[in-house]
Amino acid sequence: MGHKVLIAPEWITGVNWASETVSIDLSRESVKDAPAYDPDKAWGRELDRDLYGHYGRTGYWADNAVLEVES
Repeated sequence: MGHKVLIAPEWITGVNWASETVSIDLSRESVKDAPAYDPDKAWGRELDRDLYGHYGRTGYWADNAVLEVES
């Protein structure tokens, strides 16, 4: 699609080793419009928020915050 993007592992719905394909729970359009991955840029929570926000997903850190409060 012209640029590299990141996909969170939990969005993978299947792997077909024979055809070397991975199925994901995202639309082709949302992946196409995803921000480009820059391996030279340090990754952090802000980029996590941007990535999850782009895909309209709740971040994994939100689940951890609930668990910490409930403990």
